[in-house]
Amino acid sequence: MRHAALLAVLLIVAGCGGSTTPTATTQPAGSTTAEACPPNAGAGTGPQSSSGKPSDTMLLTAVKVDSDTCSDRVVFDFRPDSAEKPGFRVEYRPAEEAQTEDASGRHIPVAGKAFLVVRFEPAATADLSGAKVERTYTGPRRLQPAGTRFVREIVKTGDFEAVLTWTIGLSEQRPFTVTSSGSPPRLTIEIG
Repeated sequence: MRHAALLAVLLIVAGCGGSTTPTATTQPAGSTTAEACPPNAGAGTGPQSSSGKPSDTMLLTAVKVDSDTCSDRVVFDFRPDSAEKPGFRVEYRPAEEAQTEDASGRHIPVAGKAFLVVRFEPAATADLSGAKVERTYTGPRRLQPAGTRFVREIVKTGDFEAVLTWTIGLSEQRPFTVTSSGSPPRLTIEIG
């Protein structure tokens, strides 16, 4: 009986013992779970577009990226000459289409597994209306932001005949929302 009681105590201690510190689970950068990052309310994966086109060509001035715990934001800023909202279409496209340069058909690699294509019309990165070409966007063609959750790379894949196209390479297809404003002209894509 004494041996049985001692064995019972040892089994209880062995089963309940160990560290009192809970085991932490870490999530690799860029990975997601529904519990960790549920989709943004009102977001979807279907195409989103503006209801109309601006009367003049919108001139891009900046592309910015920021991130918080569960979403990334890509912001396209335009020259403030106009109070109109940019004309746009944002949609997921297959890799072979998303990684093809407008007009030339040349393959342009973009990091990621899912591809959001952002098409502005009429829009450009240079003002052609004067005697000299004035570049309004002087940033890089290819942005590889650090510290983002889903965005892996943003690449300009077209700037031809007042159609400006950028491809956003993502770690996975996620819901997104698009917000446009006219003063200053801006398009914000929130991915999460």
